[in-house]
Amino acid sequence: MNDDARKLRQLLKIGMARAGRAPAGLPTPLDALLPHDATAVPEAALWLSLGALDLWERSGFVTPDQPAPVPAPVAAPDTLRPCPPRAQAVLALLLRGLHPAGLEAEWLRLLHRHGGHLPAHMLPKLLDAATRQPALRPAVLPVLSERGHWLARLQADWKWAADTDADAAQWETGTPEQRVSALRDWRARDPQAALAALTAAWPSEPPDQRAALLATLAVGLGPDDETFLEAALDDRRKEVRAAAKRVLARLPGSRLAQRMEGRVLPLVRVDAGRFELTLPTALDAAMRRDGIGAAPHHGLGEKAGWVVDMLAAVDPHVWNRHFDHAPHACLALAEHSEFAAVFTRGWALAVQRHDGVDAWLRDFLIWSVGARPSLREAVPDSLFDLAAAHLAQDGADGALFDALAGKWIGDGFPMRLLTRLAAGAREGWSAPMTRRALERLRTSLLPLPDMGHPWLVRQMLSALALVLDPAPVVAREDDLRAAWQPDAEWDTAVNDFFDLVRLRHEMTLSFQEPA
Repeated sequence: MNDDARKLRQLLKIGMARAGRAPAGLPTPLDALLPHDATAVPEAALWLSLGALDLWERSGFVTPDQPAPVPAPVAAPDTLRPCPPRAQAVLALLLRGLHPAGLEAEWLRLLHRHGGHLPAHMLPKLLDAATRQPALRPAVLPVLSERGHWLARLQADWKWAADTDADAAQWETGTPEQRVSALRDWRARDPQAALAALTAAWPSEPPDQRAALLATLAVGLGPDDETFLEAALDDRRKEVRAAAKRVLARLPGSRLAQRMEGRVLPLVRVDAGRFELTLPTALDAAMRRDGIGAAPHHGLGEKAGWVVDMLAAVDPHVWNRHFDHAPHACLALAEHSEFAAVFTRGWALAVQRHDGVDAWLRDFLIWSVGARPSLREAVPDSLFDLAAAHLAQDGADGALFDALAGKWIGDGFPMRLLTRLAAGAREGWSAPMTRRALERLRTSLLPLPDMGHPWLVRQMLSALALVLDPAPVVAREDDLRAAWQPDAEWDTAVNDFFDLVRLRHEMTLSFQEPA
């Protein structure tokens, strides 16, 4: 409110009769808006002046003594293709929030594959959505277009989408979470520069922030990082030492891995068709420094837990070379060992911490289907999440789905496994993998009224509806319905499954329409 409006409102509160004076004239050019005879009646002049000022303020009047805002530069012409109208209609439906959030990311990936950009009128909604859901940002960024990046620069909350390099500024002045994110992005572009920045800032970093920053070195990890990480093993905070150990375990040929390998190999041998293990006798200072015994392992004794820590830091390929066995053979030898849970948990952790171990990951999945429940409990759930993100698009040569053969009534694990693999998938499954899954669903899901685990079945169908290639599912809908024979109790779950698949099918077809 400017001074003129404030004086007029004060005069209104006091009252014309009590104030004993007429309202002051309006400044130029507002004075021209009042009728020439307005001053003849002071009360009329007051009300007309208030109305004129209110209208002027709401219309965006900038007083002459205020600097005019500098207009933002106009966005450069877009180089991406326009989004087809049919696909825009699907996105509008998704943005109503009535469908699973994962569909928005899938729609964005389809748009990127189409080579298109987001419609201009939908940019604010998508930028707002990705601001609230950071997991959506990788799918939004490739389809923002020049206009989207230009628009992001005009709103502070959308800074993450601006096409300017904000990592350095966030590293210097951001919140703890922003600094971790900035350092991670920096590592992806220039690992050595990011390491130098972290090294310079390390002495002044608060202890509770060091572990989170250290974990970012897993991005772009290389031999140049080893000296810094080895020094972090001597940090006074346990969390920092544990983070350094986890990152060093991912570095092929690291000194930590060599030390762990030298400790654990002499303890393991093959005897009578199974792995035998000799537990270590004591925990020395060097072992403590390398993180052995830092945390207990549920269900295992103290010394058995030390072995788990050693196994977790050794590249699983070491066991293939040392015993000349494939991963599935190593798992079979360990399954009959007195220390089966030790080998299972240690190797599962090692698979998560090392790259290039797809064969171990696949064989762990196949082995887990037939393993006894007590051994499955030794496998961290996070291994199945990792498998979901890296599952081969050809269905792991069909071996995984072959392992899922048989009736599922007595054991809910196959359904839990499929649900987890579907829920953690980075993208939709390929058509060959979908056909393998459909065949297993057709033969293993007996008539639904006879199935046990009703909640697991519903959860599995909901997860699969978001990842199966929709075209083969739509083509086999009648066949699947006949095999499952749903009754009134199951109609809703089955209908929801096919409704969601058909929506995804329509989404795919919508991008085949010319823009």
